[in-house]
Amino acid sequence: MRLYRTDQGCVVEQEGAFFLLTGESWDALTAREDLEAHLQNALKGPRNPAQSPLANPELLLAPIGKQEVWAAGVTYYRSRDARMEESKSAGGGDFYDRVYRAERPELFFKGSAHRVVGYGGKVAIRGDASWSVPEPELTLLISPGGKITGYTIGNDMSSRDIEGENPLYLP
Repeated sequence: MRLYRTDQGCVVEQEGAFFLLTGESWDALTAREDLEAHLQNALKGPRNPAQSPLANPELLLAPIGKQEVWAAGVTYYRSRDARMEESKSAGGGDFYDRVYRAERPELFFKGSAHRVVGYGGKVAIRGDASWSVPEPELTLLISPGGKITGYTIGNDMSSRDIEGENPLYLP
């Protein structure tokens, strides 16, 4: 089962068929602890067939409403080593190593919903950055109760030169 946010509303894909959910706001829907069960239950009643958002990507909106976007630390040793090298001249060479040894995960605010760009949209790149790179990310939808209720892929644009100047610039 897949869920899409489109300019027509929330669309559910089940077994290759697409259905528009009426009376459902994206924010209320994605805040549900029982999202999958709720969607399955909604599809038991009368169904409103919808056009496939995949066939018409211009219908797709970014899969976010008013939520915030948060990130969780560095993930690979290779990435850790590269970040340590990049921040060494700024005195932050061991900051990334500390993330790997820390008891708590590194969590940091990335942006508000209006900064998120959907499929095919243009991303903003900082004018004061000279080294900006896209970073594919696993993106999780986490309910207010902390339950992972969905996932998708994301593309985090990073300004590596700015991040390397000072670990506090990471967000």
